[in-house]
Amino acid sequence: MKKTFILIASLIFVINGVFSQTKLCSEYEANKKAEAENPEALPAKAALNSFTKEYVRNGNKTEEVYIIPIVFHVLHNYGSENISDAQILDALRILNEDFRKLNSDTIDIIPEFTSIAADSRIEFRLATIDPNGDCTNGIVRVATSYTYNADDDSKLQSPSWDRSKYFNVWTCSSIGSGAAGYSYYPSSVSGSWGASRDGVIILSTYTGSIGTGTVYTSRALTHEIGHYLNLAHTWGSTNEPGLLSNCDVDDDVLDTPNTIGHTSCDLDANTCGFLDNVQNYMEYAYCDRMFTAGQKDRMRATLNSPISGRNNLWLPSNLLSTGTNDGAVAQICAPQADFTYSKQYACNTLQLQYTNLTSNTDTLSSIVWSFPGGTPAISNDINPIITYSNPGNYSATLTVSNPAGTDQITKTNIIQIQNSLLGEGLPWIESFENSSFPNNPLDSNKNWTVKGSANVPWQSISGIAYDGQFSVAVVNDNNNIGQTSEMYSPNILFAGNDPNNYFTFRYAYAQKQTDNTDQLQVFVSFNCGQTWYPRFAKSGVALSTNGGVLVSSFIPDTAKWLKQSISLGIFMSRPNIRVKFIVTSGGGNEIYLDDINLEKITTLGELPLSISNNLSIYPNPLNEESLLNFDINIRSKVTLELLNVLGQNIADFEQIYMTGPYSIPLGDLLKQNIHSGIYFLKVSINGKTETIKLIKN
Repeated sequence: MKKTFILIASLIFVINGVFSQTKLCSEYEANKKAEAENPEALPAKAALNSFTKEYVRNGNKTEEVYIIPIVFHVLHNYGSENISDAQILDALRILNEDFRKLNSDTIDIIPEFTSIAADSRIEFRLATIDPNGDCTNGIVRVATSYTYNADDDSKLQSPSWDRSKYFNVWTCSSIGSGAAGYSYYPSSVSGSWGASRDGVIILSTYTGSIGTGTVYTSRALTHEIGHYLNLAHTWGSTNEPGLLSNCDVDDDVLDTPNTIGHTSCDLDANTCGFLDNVQNYMEYAYCDRMFTAGQKDRMRATLNSPISGRNNLWLPSNLLSTGTNDGAVAQICAPQADFTYSKQYACNTLQLQYTNLTSNTDTLSSIVWSFPGGTPAISNDINPIITYSNPGNYSATLTVSNPAGTDQITKTNIIQIQNSLLGEGLPWIESFENSSFPNNPLDSNKNWTVKGSANVPWQSISGIAYDGQFSVAVVNDNNNIGQTSEMYSPNILFAGNDPNNYFTFRYAYAQKQTDNTDQLQVFVSFNCGQTWYPRFAKSGVALSTNGGVLVSSFIPDTAKWLKQSISLGIFMSRPNIRVKFIVTSGGGNEIYLDDINLEKITTLGELPLSISNNLSIYPNPLNEESLLNFDINIRSKVTLELLNVLGQNIADFEQIYMTGPYSIPLGDLLKQNIHSGIYFLKVSINGKTETIKLIKN
């Protein structure tokens, strides 16, 4: 049956279906890696299993409440992943309700399991004394690009506090494995190999139920702490629920029935001859309500074992040294200054808001902002609005104080305002032969800007070029996966409105390994950088210019430089543009760039839509961030047809668009009830058609 694309106000394609949920955790992969790399892992695993069996059978099972000092490391890049203290406190509330069986939804536990639903008698408290003996609110904030595609290396950006004294949790924007979070078993991180890795890393959106969190995802941290305390999934230590073979695998807990495991909430499921405990926190069904008495015993056994220092966490002496003992009174901590800003680039003048992000305290007695060149130049507002009336580069300083201390932070040249009448003229030719790159020693209005999170960003390269002696490149060997390198052109000034201009550039790249994901993106702005529109994006093998051959190092000859054309179309009606090149490092070779030209063509109609209208889809293979990008130069009818490999129409859409650039999210295309494979999107603009191959993994 043919379905129809529906365009809603936010320009999202809506197709019947539901998103596939994020994989809850990657515990299995993490622990397999640990057992392969950590020589102490397997002996510790055997020792902990033996200790646990003895504890469960004969141990002194007191009902003492074990208090665990906890610290949250918030890894962020000034986005929504910089979650609030309130959201973290909400996550802590949920943890303590779940582990103490105080969650109100225990009333929903089906009768067959109510008798074994357990109060684990484990509680978590934010540390109020840090490892140096200084005051803390138990929340550490670190600005880092490692918040994206996070892994164990991300933890090093905010190093773990002594794991025998604190339970460490890192929150981040995304995880490289695609999981919502992961933790190691105590045995896997035994010894020095695991000291910096021990704890939980979890998405900020799966932390708490407010802010960026949701009630639906808020139990993920409970699940991961279960692993931290040596609980397996109810179907065993894999990330593959639903397999019949899971019936032959046990989680080493007597009162959790063997199960194949679930990703949906079927409370009547009986998969291995017993009613399944689908509402268990160690399931994937997202209707979790309980730990069992057997799981309680196993976790408390872990907290009595010396493996990875778990048995020291709850001791009275440690609670006293971390400020988590009963009766501890939290002190006012010295502030840690930080801030962000709502805008960075503009033409001629700019008004923006600064946002105070001071952390480690709720108490401030003094806030002083300094804005040289801004109006006002000094402010005591919490989040001041500042106006800059002249072109230039501007810095800002924030000084904060309370009775415990003072802190100050200065961010240099963060605001860049360009004179819209100055810059490069036509014809624009940039071959990077200026040895002073990114600066122009003769005219600062023609300077390029280089920034980003990469260890080694865009730089001038001598002796490797398509034309001349120099090019620019990002040396990905020296950068970590996920780090970005940004390069901004000066203003390019147009003398008139000519829709037949387009710019070209040449680039060169080769992969080292098939899984290299290095990415090059190009954006255009018509307001000096305040707003950017995507023009080009390629990554991995699609970016390769040597035919996809894998090479350990890459120095391109002339034949290995690929020329890329991008129509400026509607942007030629603007008085100026800027161009931005972004490389996201993905483990491969250098990405070289050279020979940028603003050229003129005579017959725009002869070009394919991918050039004349900047038609593209990226990323492809599709994910929830994929965008359909195109320009409309004149009022146009746009028709889309989604076809399978047999040429059968699955969905279609037709709409009249006015002049402008469009970036339409395709995330909801994943809601279409289609299988993994290859599809084709036929795009027609005013009768001219181009077909794009889509891949759905």
